[in-house]
Formats: sequence, C-alpha cells, structure tokens
Amino acid sequence: MKSKKHFYIGVFIILGALGIYASFIEPRLLRVSEWTVSTPKWTYDKPLRIALVSDTHAIWPWTTRAHLETVMQRVNALEPDIVLLLGDYVGDHPFGLQIAPADGVAPFATLRAPCGVYAVMGNHDMEYHQGQRWADALSEILPVLRNQSQAVSCGGRDFWVSGLRDLWYEKADYAASQAMVTDDKPVILMMHNPDSFPEIDARPALSVAGHTHGGQIRFPFIGAVEAVIPSRYGERYIHGHIQEDEKDMVVTSGIGMVGLPLRFMTVPEIALVTLRGRD
Repeated sequence: MKSKKHFYIGVFIILGALGIYASFIEPRLLRVSEWTVSTPKWTYDKPLRIALVSDTHAIWPWTTRAHLETVMQRVNALEPDIVLLLGDYVGDHPFGLQIAPADGVAPFATLRAPCGVYAVMGNHDMEYHQGQRWADALSEILPVLRNQSQAVSCGGRDFWVSGLRDLWYEKADYAASQAMVTDDKPVILMMHNPDSFPEIDARPALSVAGHTHGGQIRFPFIGAVEAVIPSRYGERYIHGHIQEDEKDMVVTSGIGMVGLPLRFMTVPEIALVTLRGRD
C-alpha cells in the first residue's frame, strides 16, 4: 500500500514539474532554426538571409512587450537582409490579459534590416473583428501586405515580396498579389497559413508561413496530436522546409501560444532562411 502511495506521489510530482516546464520555462526559451533553400529561381550570386517571425500572440504575462523586445533584439543580432512577420500578433486565449495593439506591435519598430521589414496578418488578428485595429497599428510602423506585392532593391538584388490575406477570415488571393508583379525578378511569397501553398503556382522562389506552432505541444515517440494541428493537411506543413511540385516553402513554429499557454517540445523560434541560387 505504501509503495502504491509513493508511486502516485511520484507521478504527481513528475506531472507537476512537466506542467511548470511547459507553462513557464519552455515558452520563455528561444532558438534560431536555420534553413538553406537552393533554387534556380533566385537569380543572384549573393544569397538573401531572411528572418521569419510569426505567431507572437502578445498577451500578459506570457509574451509581453518586454519579452518581444528581447526577441527582436535577437533577430537584429542575426543581421538578416530582410525580416518577414507572418501574422497572429494578438494573444486571445483566456489565460492572460489582453495587450493593446499599439503595445503588441511596438517591438517590431526596433527591427533593422537593409532590405526592409514586411508583414502579413493572421487568423487570430482578424477574428472577433480585432484585425483592423491590429492591422492599423502595424501599418503605422511597417508595410502590411494584403494580397499585394512590393518591389525591393537592395545590395545589388532586385526582387518582389508578396503577401496574402488570411486564408480563414479573409480572402487569400494569390492572383491579385501577382498582378502587381511587373517583371520577372524573383518573388518571395508571405502567407500566414501554409494551407495556401497547394493553391499557388511555381512562380515564387520561396514561400514562407507560420500558423501551425509546430504543433505547440508534442509528445515523445508520438509527436503532435494531428487532430489539433490547425491545418487541413495535418502534419504535412507543420514545420520546416517543404518541397512540392518544384516549389519551396519554409514554415516556422513561431513564438507564442494559443488555446492553452503551454509549449512542450516545440521551443519558440526565429527561423533564419538563406535563399541561394542553383544552376
């Protein structure tokens, strides 16, 4: 009887420790995940270093303004050529206090990159009619691309950055974004939700997305629970470099949390992508 009691106490202690780790420790960690994409669609000898930041989900006390400022300092320290923000800036789960849009996006004003900083909006930004407030706040400090394309010229490289509206709460219109592309220079396509990837053609040199959180909670030997991955494709686009039909996409697992303020075996990340040419 005593050994059984000790067993239950041990299980309780282990579960409690895991809960503390998943709630208070892993969400405050930060890693840099590096990917190299080689494609003949990048027509320059000089590679492009792209930092991806997604799913910041600003909410107190989890991803506060001060914490996000620290994340942006880490991004700047990587010295990327360009920074792409991939949506879901608002934290709207019930386990914290809402942060005003101006405070939630203010850390992005500290980003520095010679080719610029660009953003798209995510599904949580647009849900519950919050989107325009967050989009307006973000637009005051950097370009927000909503089915639009922006010509970029820096360091002897000319290319386009295209951005799609959110797939779930708006109309992600790839054709509209590409109608603004007026030459054959390389295109980098930003989307929040990677489920748009099968619907685009092979024109972009690189597509980038967030949204999935890498599953947010993963289990040893099992991985993420497919039923809760916010994608109709399950784990197909959950994280990392995906190649399909002569197309390349990198999906980052992002910074913040939704649903429950927990991360387990999905450490928050900045993705650093090196886009280079290939003969």
